[in-house]
Amino acid sequence: MKSSLAIAALILSSFLFGQEIKWLSLDEATKEIKAHPEKPVLINFYTTWCGFCKRLDKETFADNKVADYVNKNYIAVKFDAETKDMVKFMGIQYTYIAPAKANYMAYAFTNGQLSYPATVLMNGKGDVNKIVLGYRSSTDFINDIKI
Repeated sequence: MKSSLAIAALILSSFLFGQEIKWLSLDEATKEIKAHPEKPVLINFYTTWCGFCKRLDKETFADNKVADYVNKNYIAVKFDAETKDMVKFMGIQYTYIAPAKANYMAYAFTNGQLSYPATVLMNGKGDVNKIVLGYRSSTDFINDIKI
């Protein structure tokens, strides 16, 4: 009896609180890309001051359908485009570029389109296939990133 109540509570909590996107660190993503080079990569570039980035997190990324689609189809990374830290991704080091007020990783993967939020879709070799700029509703986001 106790175990069936625990299972029911778990199922109910998943409906109430939803599924979350499994965001990986750059190191985790690099390992996952090596293990599954056929799986595409989704990188969300954001900034701490960006209102539409926060809205994308709160509304779109919190949507169960979006989280489920991203988790099933992508290796997902969330990256602060303005980090001043030296970072390493897929064997390449990226540093902060003061004149651009951005980390070179954001600059390189968005082809210099430093508009936030920016969602970059790429293959396991690091080739950018698509850049989705700005906020999107859940439905629009899924349509924009559909494989």
